[in-house]
Amino acid sequence: MPQTDTAQPSFSKGRRWLGALSTGLAAIGALALVVMLNYLAAGYSFRFEFSRDAAFKLSSQTKAVLESLTNDVQVTIFFQPHGDNEEIYGLTTGLLEEYQNANPRHIHVSVLDYTRYVGKAKELLSKLNLNGKSEKDFVLFESDGKYKIELAGQLADYDYSDLMAGRSKFVRRSAFLGELHFTSDIYALTHPQALKSYFLTGHGENNPGDPSGEPEKLGQTGYSKLAAILKGECDSAWDRLSLQGTNDIPRDCQLLIVAGPRAVEFLPQEVDKIAAYLKNGGRLLALLTVPCGLEPMLAKQWGVRLGDSRVLDKDPKYFIDPGSFFTAELVPHAIVNPLLANNKTPIRMIWPRPVYTNEDLGKIPGAPEVTILANTSQQGVDANNHVGRYPLLAAVKQGDIKGVDTPRGAGTRIVVAGDSDFLDDTVIDSWMGNHQFAKLALDWLLQRPTILLAGLGPRPIKQYSFYLTSSQSSAIHWLFLGGLPASVLALGGLVWLRRRH
Repeated sequence: MPQTDTAQPSFSKGRRWLGALSTGLAAIGALALVVMLNYLAAGYSFRFEFSRDAAFKLSSQTKAVLESLTNDVQVTIFFQPHGDNEEIYGLTTGLLEEYQNANPRHIHVSVLDYTRYVGKAKELLSKLNLNGKSEKDFVLFESDGKYKIELAGQLADYDYSDLMAGRSKFVRRSAFLGELHFTSDIYALTHPQALKSYFLTGHGENNPGDPSGEPEKLGQTGYSKLAAILKGECDSAWDRLSLQGTNDIPRDCQLLIVAGPRAVEFLPQEVDKIAAYLKNGGRLLALLTVPCGLEPMLAKQWGVRLGDSRVLDKDPKYFIDPGSFFTAELVPHAIVNPLLANNKTPIRMIWPRPVYTNEDLGKIPGAPEVTILANTSQQGVDANNHVGRYPLLAAVKQGDIKGVDTPRGAGTRIVVAGDSDFLDDTVIDSWMGNHQFAKLALDWLLQRPTILLAGLGPRPIKQYSFYLTSSQSSAIHWLFLGGLPASVLALGGLVWLRRRH
């Protein structure tokens, strides 16, 4: 008789249990591997950039500051995310996230949307006595009871060219200054320094205002913005100083500022006091629009000679108005290197005197090192109609002063300009290069850490614009309105015909 087929199990019960056990162990192993990888990634993370021009890539100087931190820094991004400063908000949060990733132990970043969390916002403003602030969007840095604030309006440079040319009704943000301000603030909070600067008075100098911050009775001060940069961005206290009579330069003076004397020349005894101060490792910012009596001392002892007449630049590329122009050339130096890095950002000058080097002094061994920082174009012209390239700014440095016990850094440093108007209140913020030059020059003179002087210039905000004629605009309009839909319909019709056959 034929045998009847009966279904036989392909696996015994034992083999099925072994298969299930093997599958379970494999799943547990895979899960354990994922857990271990996440654990290792949390403790030994590695980040890398795909783009050479990454928007939030930190400079080596910022990384050095973050690696040196021993104190916690709490960063609060006090913004309305979708308000007028939405672009700055996005750049700020992205950059500060990189700060936190670089040192998560000491950098703690949080976002406070004051439109959603009204109670927390009022509490923070009350704690810091900021209820009267007119600008609401800002970044707050706090450490050990001290704090610094960066307003949204201070975190960008602006390009007015499209507005002035009638191509747009809006002002474009041209550069983001976040890293420059954030790194400087973090360093200042965690590495406080006792710095003191003095503005000379008594010769018709520009008035920096009142050191206490009280409103000045004399009205417009002239140099209050430079004084604010000195205190707020360079962390140096300041005061006014007269050298008349028996007054001498205080021992705690790290920087002396001669802010455009115009009324009275310096007396010989005043010049002698300044000369002795510089010889002993002093620092000087000399802004000399007109002759004031300091010129012979600067030429003979420090290798800087100022011209008698004032110059203009006739090159249309640098000409602004009959009294002012942009610097045509910046010369590499610690002060101007960040300006060179930012698309060669020029400095706006106001009818300056030229600043020459004393070549005879430079031949003497151990003489001061003089560097010209900026020049006019070849079409510079003086009051006597002499045409040529004129030097405009100079930096002087002389090495360590041995055997001298001062609270200042070692060595003499001087910055000389034949123009004081380019840093006054009406001009200093009219062009991005002037404000940046002022801060960089003050940093260099005060000998703030070199990590804050190199590579932390403005970071360009890239924007691409297309300008079309009316016929080109009309062609693109019809292309999107009719051409693209017609192409889709034609492609669909071809597919339908092919499928029918």
